[in-house]
Amino acid sequence: MNKSSRSMTRRERVVAALDHREPDRVPLSMSITIKAYDNLKSHLGIDLEEELSPGRWTEVPIHPLVAEKFGLDLLWLPTGKAHKKPRQSDDPNKWYDGWGVEWTKMPLVGGGYYNEMTCAPLKDATVQDLNDFDWPDPFDPGITEGVREYYKHIHNDTEFAILSKFGGAVFEQAWYLRGMETFLLDMVENPEFVEALLTKIAEIQRGFDEVLIEATGDYVDILRLSGEDMGTQENPIISLPMFRRMVRPHLERLWAYAKGKLLKKNPNAKIMLHSCGAVSSFLPDWIEMKLDVLDPIQPKAKGMDPFELKAAFGDKLTFHGGIDAQYVLPFGTVEEVREHTRKYIKALAPGGGYLCAPVHNVQGDVPPENLVAMRDAVEEFGYYPINL
Repeated sequence: MNKSSRSMTRRERVVAALDHREPDRVPLSMSITIKAYDNLKSHLGIDLEEELSPGRWTEVPIHPLVAEKFGLDLLWLPTGKAHKKPRQSDDPNKWYDGWGVEWTKMPLVGGGYYNEMTCAPLKDATVQDLNDFDWPDPFDPGITEGVREYYKHIHNDTEFAILSKFGGAVFEQAWYLRGMETFLLDMVENPEFVEALLTKIAEIQRGFDEVLIEATGDYVDILRLSGEDMGTQENPIISLPMFRRMVRPHLERLWAYAKGKLLKKNPNAKIMLHSCGAVSSFLPDWIEMKLDVLDPIQPKAKGMDPFELKAAFGDKLTFHGGIDAQYVLPFGTVEEVREHTRKYIKALAPGGGYLCAPVHNVQGDVPPENLVAMRDAVEEFGYYPINL
């Protein structure tokens, strides 16, 4: 189908791809950090004043006007902020999140900063200490304040599909709280603590899912369950047997609850998991756990070849991501970005089931010209039928 015969709205395009139907064109999605966002707006000639509050990874929501001019089909919408303020630091470069994890702003070459975890509050905790810890409250009224009205506005007054994250990670949040090395040792040496910690985290994340799905679920097209990074670039972080024994039961219950509640609000909605790295060995389990969408399909990770993933799992999973953020987007030429995007469309788009996107939040060192080249490649190669 060529450009002149387009017939779908942005939301219709996304929904078709999620349903493993071929839309008019491969949908385009993106998350972005504040410096890259400012650079992109300047490149596009957009003079738009915004009060931006960067998230944990310095990511910011994309304004609908920017998304429309750039050509996105999907918007990642934020949620409210708790009225209860987290612990404050005397150091202006340090801050604490709602879980009590300390983060430090690390300057980046060329400007901007990144937030690095610098203190795990439960590093020395025992099972008994978990009862006295100051846990976040998912029922804090600030979490849903104004959220339904904004989601309704985007749904009713724009064509964009809506993606959001409500409850977050369980496995990954555990090692934020405990420290990665300590938590991985716990999984071998202290399984009682692991079980207690994962149980508590999952309970809280379920609370966030409960209140926010109740408030906005009828407008949500994709619910990103969490960022459960299970892999390095070479191998999984934990073995498949350990995952099945210690982690899967918690995720399976949480995912089943969130998906069941979401589908009552929007029967066409899907659930998505973000998991970086070499995670192909987990995919059969995640499919059994009723996962719909896998993000980010990291190109440089072992075992994540897009042609092989599509052949093995393309009838069961929709793929979101694929565009390399380690080399191609920050350091590649415009032509390299074009050809890389073309490859992932060729591999993952046939038959539907692909949403093209960078594999992570776009960083400040990515030239806006390369983002435009990715967008232009979707326009050039992404119309159905895919003949590349």
